[in-house]
Amino acid sequence: MSSQEAFLARVRRAMHKHDSHPTSNPPLLWHDYDIAEAAVALQARLAEQRPALIRKIQEELPAVSGAVAHVHSSADAVQYVTHLAQERAAQLVVRWQSDLLETLEVDAALQQHGMTVHTTAVPTGRKASAAAMAAQRQTLRDVVTRADLGVSGVDYVIAETGTLVLRTLAGQMRGVSLLPPVHVAIARTSQVLGTLADFLLLTQAAGTDLQQQLTSCVSFVTGPSRTADIELTLAVRVHGPGELHLVLLDEPPVSRRPSVRNRLVHRRRNTQAEGE
Repeated sequence: MSSQEAFLARVRRAMHKHDSHPTSNPPLLWHDYDIAEAAVALQARLAEQRPALIRKIQEELPAVSGAVAHVHSSADAVQYVTHLAQERAAQLVVRWQSDLLETLEVDAALQQHGMTVHTTAVPTGRKASAAAMAAQRQTLRDVVTRADLGVSGVDYVIAETGTLVLRTLAGQMRGVSLLPPVHVAIARTSQVLGTLADFLLLTQAAGTDLQQQLTSCVSFVTGPSRTADIELTLAVRVHGPGELHLVLLDEPPVSRRPSVRNRLVHRRRNTQAEGE
């Protein structure tokens, strides 16, 4: 047994999870010649295991006081966020700038209920001066500190512990997931991984894009904010949100267009029918 396996075995015993993991675990670091092949095999394995991984998240995240909603359409995802914002009497909502969140058009739904929505986009390009960008960032910080609800995407969700992986990128301030009292994260089911080792492998597989994958801050969020002092007195919502909600959205159905061969056969049959 390697030192890594021995360490993980001690952790499992301490957590009373003797049988929750396979006896053989993937390495946390891979040799260069293994990365590409291992990443392809991992993606195939994750696709097969996705239903089980989603069930695992639905067990692990509520165990640390988080909430999980597995929805099957964009409308269901928007409805969940809107209903939650209404329940919490939210007036000001901040959200990441991301393709997924903009595709969902959650802003319009929230605004219809009288809420103000701010995105965390900052001015870019040559025309944006350093002073203008600094002023815009300060304005965004002030908005985020006053927000009632923060909406973000995620990079990955680790099923083993119900952990969200969030990178800090342009338009994706980490304050959105830290400062508002309620944090809602929206993810595609394809972003669900099994373990931390899966995340490390995919990060290494990025190759030349590794610098983009490992930004100035990578946050691992497992449940709402929890803090314990030296006397082990647990306090919630001291260094972050008191509520964490994960919305898992199924992948959109793939439109099955007929193949070129099938279209030609269909066209030939129509021509023959017209000739008859």
